[in-house]
Amino acid sequence: MSGLTDLSAVENQIQTKWSSVFMAELRETFMLQSLCSKEYEGEIKNENDTVRITQINAPSSTLKTIGTDSDTYEANVLDTSYVDLKATKRAVSAMKFTDLVQIQSIIDPTKNPGIRNALMHDIGTQINTYLYSLMVPSTSSPDHTIGSTATLTEALIATMRENASIAKWPKASPWYCLMGPSYYSDFLAINGVVGIDYGFQDQARVGGQFSQDRYGFKIYEDNSIPTATSLISFLPEALLFAAQTEPRIKLSDLHSNGEFGFSLSIDMVFGAKLSIDGAKKCYTITSV
Repeated sequence: MSGLTDLSAVENQIQTKWSSVFMAELRETFMLQSLCSKEYEGEIKNENDTVRITQINAPSSTLKTIGTDSDTYEANVLDTSYVDLKATKRAVSAMKFTDLVQIQSIIDPTKNPGIRNALMHDIGTQINTYLYSLMVPSTSSPDHTIGSTATLTEALIATMRENASIAKWPKASPWYCLMGPSYYSDFLAINGVVGIDYGFQDQARVGGQFSQDRYGFKIYEDNSIPTATSLISFLPEALLFAAQTEPRIKLSDLHSNGEFGFSLSIDMVFGAKLSIDGAKKCYTITSV
């Protein structure tokens, strides 16, 4: 083999064949990044790229009375708020191989998927853990947290729905709820919210799951949710997330480092942050 030429060709083949499959598997496995808002202006291509999210603030006008003052009106000046989101995070995963033949054998995404899945899961876990760490709900009235609850009950779900409504969560946006395995098992044991005899049927599919639409929430199990969180409900616009449209794949010869072999790395640049009033657009129930 001629080294650089073959190395570059293999790298290009992996980039081409893995990218779409990699992103689809990432969205399928880690649900939070699939459900949070991606409505922004701009594009993330490189580190420190910035996108802008603009929000139009609702105007406040005066009610008119016919025969008194309804022949005139006051036009409101367009009032907007915006958040700039910078790509300051890089999730990266890499493996070493003893020879190029090993790498060539994994180019086809339908064969030997174990290595690709391992790299994808590593990157997805880094992104997912960071996104969950940003979802810190408001503790002002109404408090958006319920803690130290060992078992999820129907009453707790009802309390969560009531507080979300008091906080003026818009009905035009979907209300998502992600539950860890323990809480989801409790949820499935509540016959009054899952039993077919009560007329419930599976709804929209996300991440390979059908949602359970209860109390206004689209409920899914998320086995990647941090143990300490247990359950999180949110509006998509609570968390802003922007990332490269595909991962960057790099294949390098390690000989210059005094090593025999090759290094294969995959990385994704992204940015995320709570939106305007994002702390009031998410809600947690925890078992600790």
